[in-house]
Amino acid sequence: MNPTAEEIRRQLDRLLASGGFAQADRLSRFLRYVVERTLSGESDQLKEYVIGVDVFDRGQEYDPRVDSIVRVEAGRLRGKIEAYYGGDGRHDAVIIRLPRGRYVPEFERRPDEAPAPVSPGSPSAAPAARWPGWRLAVAGALLVAGLLGVGRAVFWTPGAPASPALRIAVLPFATYSTDPADRLLAAQVTDGVAAGIARIGALAVVSRTSTLGAATAGRSLTDVARALDADIVLEASLLKDGDAVRVEARLVDAARDRKFWVGEFTGSASNLRGQQSRVASAATAAAIKKR
Repeated sequence: MNPTAEEIRRQLDRLLASGGFAQADRLSRFLRYVVERTLSGESDQLKEYVIGVDVFDRGQEYDPRVDSIVRVEAGRLRGKIEAYYGGDGRHDAVIIRLPRGRYVPEFERRPDEAPAPVSPGSPSAAPAARWPGWRLAVAGALLVAGLLGVGRAVFWTPGAPASPALRIAVLPFATYSTDPADRLLAAQVTDGVAAGIARIGALAVVSRTSTLGAATAGRSLTDVARALDADIVLEASLLKDGDAVRVEARLVDAARDRKFWVGEFTGSASNLRGQQSRVASAATAAAIKKR
């Protein structure tokens, strides 16, 4: 059975949160673009010219015969995908491929591997002890929450993720600027924070596409959370002043529509990755502490 669209989007988020894509913003944008257009039934539009204009910001005069950026970057993207599935993703249930010579991705479910038989009396037949791992996760989260200061770089190394995991929706970060570059920056930071939370692994992160579709004007936060089946919502605003980037993030209990955590983080536009990691770590710790 082929994977569902939701399974594919979750796998896409997982892949883009991996180390190989951590500093590959343009390749991440490339992969997300071709996956989303394929899921939307627009795979016939995935031509070299269209990708060059939409993903790589080439103008209408773009000529693929002269400028080979799409072909070159597609080769790099395939290499990163193959490296991921040869390493961290070798046991992932859903596989995303970008066939050579094409820009339309393929999706397949990894064949189930039959587990080795276990005799009733063997040690491995005993149920896994999950409580100690969960306790370690909580202790780590509380430690981070206790050490956390506003704008301070604190990173959480989690234990086993919560089971069942809380679902968090990271809404698009707001910016009051009308400058397209600032709006693009807000979208980039939103993606970076969501990927950072997913990388920690203690919370289930709603896919970016689902979040964008639900967070429309005129809908209450409670309605958005209900549509996304989210327990917690992360909303934030971003302000850029020269090279300084300030993010004010808030966590909201979706069921009660009540804010329970606020954090302010100031960093440099040249070190967005560090700032995104700080926001992700602090938000994760606060969410687990509330649980």
